[in-house]
Amino acid sequence: MNAVRVIVLLIAVATCVWLSHSAPPTDSGPRPAAPAHAKQAAGKQFYGLAIQIDTSDDPVQRFGPLIDEVAELGADTLTLGTAGYMENGASGVIYVDQRKTPTPKQWRELFAIARRSGLRVILMPIVLFSEPRGSEWRGQIQPASWDQWFEQYRAFLSHFADIAAENDAEAMLIGSELVSTEKFTDEWIETIERVRQRYDGLLGYSANWDHYHKVQFWDKLDLIGMTTYHKLSDKPGPTVQQLVDNWLPIKQEILAWQATVDRPILFTEVGWCSQEGCSVEPWNYYHKQTATPAGMEEQRNCYEAFIRVWQDEPAVGGVTWWEWTSYGGGPDCYNYTPRGKPAEKLLRQWFHAQRQRSIQKRLAEQPVP
Repeated sequence: MNAVRVIVLLIAVATCVWLSHSAPPTDSGPRPAAPAHAKQAAGKQFYGLAIQIDTSDDPVQRFGPLIDEVAELGADTLTLGTAGYMENGASGVIYVDQRKTPTPKQWRELFAIARRSGLRVILMPIVLFSEPRGSEWRGQIQPASWDQWFEQYRAFLSHFADIAAENDAEAMLIGSELVSTEKFTDEWIETIERVRQRYDGLLGYSANWDHYHKVQFWDKLDLIGMTTYHKLSDKPGPTVQQLVDNWLPIKQEILAWQATVDRPILFTEVGWCSQEGCSVEPWNYYHKQTATPAGMEEQRNCYEAFIRVWQDEPAVGGVTWWEWTSYGGGPDCYNYTPRGKPAEKLLRQWFHAQRQRSIQKRLAEQPVP
């Protein structure tokens, strides 16, 4: 084991200890959780973009301009992604790398920028692997002790629940795509209860696009979070109408299931890379690794098809497009961001249309004098 790795592991252990002994909220006791249905009824749908916050090295300077850009696009919501780390899928330790996540003060500054720009905020802590074994990902976590893992995970979430509470985040996601953990329903219910003691906003969980129906703790949450990486085509270059036609049976299945859960859907990651074939394997950002005009058009077509299929659906509580970045974008970028691509123009139009619809709805709901 080289010296650098030793230092990283020492930081991990020290930070993990800090998290497990983190101070409770500064108020006198647990925050009461509002009834789920009462909170669902409050406010309007979320329409936003995600930014992944991955440094404590002056994040305000790095991400502040991006937040302003999200607002200028016309979004009304900003999802802030932030990571905790496991060494690999077998590790029992989850830690916050203080080099990669802001301090509480820096979080306050980022939230303040969002507020000044008129954006609501969803906080989305996720788990990443610092040294994955091969192609493993967080959906394949298998620690030696699940009891230890869940205690570590609750300490990790408690840290971000305090950040969400202090900054009045509108919602917080308590996990993302943790497929192998979802069978432990009782552990998740306890996890949700612990988070609600520290944060009283809306809670959701971001399920993988093909696993949302396996989760058995939706009734303890306020939002059904799910990604949208469904296969929509058998070959590159489908038309918008072909994509719409392929979405319709998927939509029917989701809505039939959603009616049994009775929670609004929050699409937590709506996105396609600007690569030819992005509609075939939306989850695979290494599919082609080449930027082409045809790939840009396929990404845009996937955006338009999603909008056509889902924008008027009352079961949808919100949409987060994935993602807005400080790197990439433009004609040479084949990744998810729509920045500087045909998809951005479409997204800008859609955001502004949604704002107008919201204004008209509010006016219609006002009592007649």
